Amino acid sequence: MKHLKFLIGYLMFLVSLVDRSSVSAFPPQTIYQESSTKSHADINFYAIFLSTHQFLLRNNFVNGTGKLVSEVLGDFFGRDRDSLTIFHQNIHKITDYQNIIQRELVSVAHYHVNGEQILTAHNYIRSLRRSLIDLAQSRPDIDILRERVGQCLYTLQQFYSNTNWVELHGDTIIKEFGISAALSVSISNISDEPCSDCPTDLASLQSGLCKNNTRTTYLTSGYKSEQDVSKPPSNNQGIGKCSHGSQDDTSRLKSATGGIYKGRSSSAHAPHFHLHYEAFEAAKLATVYFLSDENDGLFSHLGIYLTKEVFQIKSKKENKEVKDYSITFVIDVTGSMSDNIAGVIQGAASFVDQIRQSERIPEKYILVTFSDPVDLEKIRVTNDADEMISWINGLTVSGGGDCPEYSLSGLIAGATFSNHNSTIYIYTDAPAKDESRETEVIEILQRKSITPKFRLRPECGTRRKRDTDRYKRQSSVYDSIAQATGGDVERFSTSAELADKVQEDLMSELLFIQSNSSQAISQNNLPSSISIIKWRYTHTDQLTYIEVDNSVDSLRIEINGTSNSSEIHLRNPNGLLVDSGSRDVTLQYSDNLTIFLIESPSKGLWTLENIVSNPLTINITANSSFDISSSLREISSEGFFYPLNGNPVSGKEYVIVVLLENLPANFSISSIVLVDEKGNAVTTTVANLLSVTPNLQYFAKTKIFKQIAGVQIHGQDSTSQQFIRTCKHTINPVDVTLKMKPFIGDLSLSNFEQLEYNITNHGGNNRSLTLDVSDDKGYIVDNRSIHFHISPGESENKQVFILGTQPSTIVTVTASLKDEESHIVLQKLSKKLTVSSAIRPTCNLTSLGDICQNQRGNGSNCYDVLWQGSAQVNFSGIRIASLDVSSSSVNLTHGPLWSLYGPLEVTLKGDCCTRSIVLTATDNDGFIAQCRLQLFRDDSSNNVITDSSEPIDKKETVLNLTILGAAIGGALAGIVIFTTGVLLKIRHSSLKSSKVKDDTDMQTGISMVEQSDKNKTAHFRTFMLRESIVSSTPTESFFGRVH
Repeated sequence: MKHLKFLIGYLMFLVSLVDRSSVSAFPPQTIYQESSTKSHADINFYAIFLSTHQFLLRNNFVNGTGKLVSEVLGDFFGRDRDSLTIFHQNIHKITDYQNIIQRELVSVAHYHVNGEQILTAHNYIRSLRRSLIDLAQSRPDIDILRERVGQCLYTLQQFYSNTNWVELHGDTIIKEFGISAALSVSISNISDEPCSDCPTDLASLQSGLCKNNTRTTYLTSGYKSEQDVSKPPSNNQGIGKCSHGSQDDTSRLKSATGGIYKGRSSSAHAPHFHLHYEAFEAAKLATVYFLSDENDGLFSHLGIYLTKEVFQIKSKKENKEVKDYSITFVIDVTGSMSDNIAGVIQGAASFVDQIRQSERIPEKYILVTFSDPVDLEKIRVTNDADEMISWINGLTVSGGGDCPEYSLSGLIAGATFSNHNSTIYIYTDAPAKDESRETEVIEILQRKSITPKFRLRPECGTRRKRDTDRYKRQSSVYDSIAQATGGDVERFSTSAELADKVQEDLMSELLFIQSNSSQAISQNNLPSSISIIKWRYTHTDQLTYIEVDNSVDSLRIEINGTSNSSEIHLRNPNGLLVDSGSRDVTLQYSDNLTIFLIESPSKGLWTLENIVSNPLTINITANSSFDISSSLREISSEGFFYPLNGNPVSGKEYVIVVLLENLPANFSISSIVLVDEKGNAVTTTVANLLSVTPNLQYFAKTKIFKQIAGVQIHGQDSTSQQFIRTCKHTINPVDVTLKMKPFIGDLSLSNFEQLEYNITNHGGNNRSLTLDVSDDKGYIVDNRSIHFHISPGESENKQVFILGTQPSTIVTVTASLKDEESHIVLQKLSKKLTVSSAIRPTCNLTSLGDICQNQRGNGSNCYDVLWQGSAQVNFSGIRIASLDVSSSSVNLTHGPLWSLYGPLEVTLKGDCCTRSIVLTATDNDGFIAQCRLQLFRDDSSNNVITDSSEPIDKKETVLNLTILGAAIGGALAGIVIFTTGVLLKIRHSSLKSSKVKDDTDMQTGISMVEQSDKNKTAHFRTFMLRESIVSSTPTESFFGRVH
């Protein structure tokens, strides 16, 4: 029987890989043709923002007294655009996990709260929530916690789209759903007939003739064709079970005709379209309650740290005030400093370490090392104290030759990257070889109000004492600079004295930065990111064009392959040659690498010419708040974009989605370009607007035939200058795909589980392949390496077994598909799984007669044709609370449920009028196990258009007497783009015992969205605020006080 189970599962997997595209829920992303339709992405954006607001106030991260909700979040994120972008991207990730279920598990009714599977859906969320909380308290894994959150929220939100709750109670919520052990509402019996017939043609739907088709005060949900729970035939004319009612649902044509779905605002797609906004409001409020209620909310169970990590509620400030100030070290690393460098390293590293632990921290740290020749000068800039300490500790000394060194060149470089009103510390034992640059040094220090502090040892140690008088005369240039700029010069006879002075300087610096003398950045000037402009591979006489837009603060041009800096000509937009003598330009050279560092570069088109025969590799980056990232996605037949897991198929059409972070005002986008490893354009496509808030995104459809190294966005800035941004994105098209069978929930403790993979050859040649599957815990017990041959157009299914032996552990399973001839890895998938903390119930179908084989549920004699089957429910240590079956025509016979240990034998008997049956066993903790019985295929399914495969829970057995179909449900990563409105609809509510009722309708803006409005005027629609919401105290709930 065990082998039969596995054989059945194997055949099911073949069916599960059929691509479908129906959306039987809130859609995954905004539909531009239906601007009033709200998506899961919209719900998540609004609800997570509101929940975050409550979290910040409740834990006193910000002072919310008298402030708008938008101001509360603004105080936390402010202008820290990087952290805000990560926060928004994290909402995308949670939505991705939701849409895995939406796309991959469309055939399993309880995930969507269809087919009157309300209690099953409730217990499913309860069990996920329980496992999420258990995991958080034991060995938290942020990715798995985030995945479980998305899975919970999908079914929670579907409750309001697919049941008749909104018809009965409007845009209120049921607090207990997915949380409490029991629901305090009356649920329709499986023998009830809660709906009446209504027209199904478009004209009637548009006229609202299906608005009043419910005839019950009990809670129910609609049935949908091709799901595992099929709609029972009606016993009375004109009434019957409710249908879902979307256009791809053929059950809507059977009594009761019509449906109650309200996941869209279009009458062509949702029979109860008129209640869509109420369903959206209820789903939003329910999500807020599920996450942030003071007693029941997930945030309270996760704790502050995990809540911040899972939802990325983090800022670079980390609750410290960032000062508009920099700390710069300019250090001589020639050989003569060997007696002094240890003290400088120790003191400077301690300096940075103590500064970062203070309440106020500098915006950035700068380390400049200088030597002889000047080309050995090196400049490093960071806002990460750990990185700065690492650089300091890694300093070594060497070379130097004669005594004087290029100290003023190093000082100019440090000043170039330092903030205004800052301090530079210079450590050297040598006079300035480049004292001719004294005027230039004084000019930049005075212009930026920078204070230099020279810390000098006896010149060049014991080297060349005969030149001491000349060196002393030269070193007076340091005194001149200090006198002109308000700095100071101190000389030390021993290394110990120098080290002590470093510590003394530290204490002075701490006093200054903690005082009000240095201005707090207060969100306005947090460090901008390093953006890639482009990379190029050039030959002799080739010109490289460098587009510098008005968001670029500084420019870095690296040229690899030069023997000296004279082999290239860099010209600014005015055509003037740029070299080390140019203002605000620092030139470095070492090991065939030439680097131009340019502060405040002129806006426009720069040129770089290769005037030698050697090929050059050029990398151009900018310090800019504007940057991009990209993703490659598959296209469903309905036009929604889903993530691509693995490498794409060569020649197949995909979508490149580009996310633009902090696009400045009046910038316009024209095209998306794919480039190769040499920076050459492979494809250029017109960019199409995908979403505006919370992140601006563009997309382009493309077919990929060769390896891609990066993605570019092209456009014009506010002065009509062309701009380019590039992100690294390696895309390797292949002709073989690897898919993992979806897997949801935990690995069953101490039970063998089966992992299944599908391999398809999309190419024109026979392939010899190897599938290697491994894990990091040693849980996989069989078939770790599978060798096979596959013909063009064919698919193969392979299985491995895994045994989780330790409770509450996390295992990472990795599958690699390798070509046996070339040994090239074509595809690679990775999946994290958890082992259950206790033994949970399983359900196995043990027998089923074949009497329904020739019945299709269409004739009156189906009531006279009976079938009988049996199932076995296994459990250990936790009692089974209930056994339920999805059809009133089925009778169950089983032993008592009081036992702590199984197995429990179950007998099922019924007629052949219902296509499929689900048996559900629920334990006392709310964990469920299901057996699915598919008695026959429904003839009416021939015209059904569906969204995905028919996967099923892994703890079940399906036996189809004509076609062994459906498959195991699972979790497969997905990227979905969402677009939301600019303003956030907010409703003051008092949370009742069973629901939350809004008192008044009000809208308020989210500061981050409003700020984006100012910077994206070409892309945003503006809405009027109806009323501002303020928090009277920091602890007040956004929706009012909870009673």
